[in-house]
Order: sequence, then C-alpha cells, then structure tokens
Amino acid sequence: MTKRILLAGLLGGLAMFIWQSVAHVVLPLGEAGIQALPNEAAIQAAVKATIREPGFYLFPAPEIRAGMSSTEKQQAMEKATERRRTEPSGIMIVHPNGFPVPLSTQLAKQFALDFLAILLAAMLLSFTTGFSYGKRVVFIALMGLLPALTVEIPHNNWYGFPQMYVVAQSVTHLVGFIVAGLFVAKVVNPSAT
Repeated sequence: MTKRILLAGLLGGLAMFIWQSVAHVVLPLGEAGIQALPNEAAIQAAVKATIREPGFYLFPAPEIRAGMSSTEKQQAMEKATERRRTEPSGIMIVHPNGFPVPLSTQLAKQFALDFLAILLAAMLLSFTTGFSYGKRVVFIALMGLLPALTVEIPHNNWYGFPQMYVVAQSVTHLVGFIVAGLFVAKVVNPSAT
C-alpha cells in the first residue's frame, strides 16, 4: 500500500500542479482581484527609500515599542484599528532589493508542495474503507475546502483581500483537489487490499 500511496501522491500532485498552471496562466483565476499600482515608479521609489529589510508590512500598524505594558500594547492596537477605519490601510510583502528567485526554483518548490499535500491526502484516504470510487474522489475534493476556509477567507476577513481574489483562489484549490482526487481515488482503494 505504501508504494500505491507514493504513486497516488505523485500522480495527484502532478495533476494539481498542471491544473494550477492552467488556472494561473490560461484562465483568469490567477489575476482575479489583483490590480497594478497607479504611478508604480513613485511608490517603488518611496518603498526603496523607506524600507530597508524584506518583510511583511502592515499599515497602519500599532506602534509597539520594547518595554510597553500589556495595557499600552492593547491601546496601541486599538489606536491602529481605529486609524484603519478612516486612513489608507493595507499590507505589503516587500523585497527592497528585488526578489531574485528563479522561476524554475519557484516551480520546483510548488510541485514539491503539491506532491506533499496530495501525498497527505492519499495517506488519509488509505485509512478509510468501504468507499466507492466516487466517494473517494469526494473525500479528497473536500480537502480543497480547507485552504479556502483557513487561509483565503481569513485573508479577506483580517486584511481585506479582494473578494474576487479570494473566490478565485478558493476555486483553484477546490478544483485542484478534485482533479488530484480523480487520480488518487483510482490508485488508493483501501477496500481492495
């Protein structure tokens, strides 16, 4: 059964990787909810002049300083939350000196992550018994809701990610697990062993 789980992870991971490529390159799902910055050059210049370290930046951010009491920290959080209601707000992932990671490295890492995710799904499926092929596909497909419920929708809730982006990413996850599930359910059938 271990070889079948590895094979299922490989085939399902490859199917998911191919689906994600189609979703991001061919279909509009990869661009949904994403916009170009107006006057990008001026914003880039301001970022380069202001931010020295790569990181995840939130604004307006609470002004937390070393030695603050928990009450002072809470007040700083409340002040930032109030500012967020009326001032420009957002998040930025900033690499002030560029992001020199080759596309080939990013693609290899994505495939490895897809393989590991589907390998885990295949392992979980192997603990079930009595499921028909269709139910095994649904079992894997339902796992596609997890990233939507724990990552994408919370990004909208906490950071205001655009709803179109959240929907597109959630659909990409769900369809990816459905496509992978078609392969995994063929290879992993605990009732047959």
